[in-house]
Amino acid sequence: MDARSQNVEVPGDLGTRVKHRRLELGLGTAEVAQRTGMSTRRIEHIETRPVALTGGELLRLTRALDTTISDLFAPHRSRPARPVVLAPEPELEPMRRDECIKLIQSGIVGRIAFNRADDLLVIPVNYCYVNELIVFRTAADSAVAQYDLAPIAFELDFVDEGMRDGWSVLVNGMVRPATGEEVEAAAGRVEPWAGGTRETYVAIEPHRISGRRIRSW
Repeated sequence: MDARSQNVEVPGDLGTRVKHRRLELGLGTAEVAQRTGMSTRRIEHIETRPVALTGGELLRLTRALDTTISDLFAPHRSRPARPVVLAPEPELEPMRRDECIKLIQSGIVGRIAFNRADDLLVIPVNYCYVNELIVFRTAADSAVAQYDLAPIAFELDFVDEGMRDGWSVLVNGMVRPATGEEVEAAAGRVEPWAGGTRETYVAIEPHRISGRRIRSW
């Protein structure tokens, strides 16, 4: 079973097995929480009621409790306590530009950040990646539509809380109205979820694309 890629529906008695194993090791819920990277409240919740665990949470529990997935789902039996090998510390590493672009190409929602008067505005946008440009639609009278030929940042990310993994991509560039050719290329590929009349196409010309990935496994 690939526990990383599945959500596991936990039977009602699995929490009891988690608690039995924790007590065998002489651990408190706070210690298990620290070892798994979860909250104490989450550990208590798992032990006392049926919950749905992510694959990452299940793997972290088995490591913290020095047990196996099979043992947690099988009828309870005592196992001798052994020193627990903790998961490695997360590692932060930069991503190559081509890797960042692939993530941008596969995404549909990001965030833009730009200055408006005396404020910094951050809003989510549906977008598409066309001819090395990030293109999105907005209302003609929106703040970003008036923000012509000015610096803007675009960001998208992904976080797996159970695995404590994730990545983020940051694009710095200039924003401007999309050309007729760019509008034609983006037509049908970007639909604003907010609805309303949003027929103004806006393009971001990237000047710098960078990204970071955090790994725990």
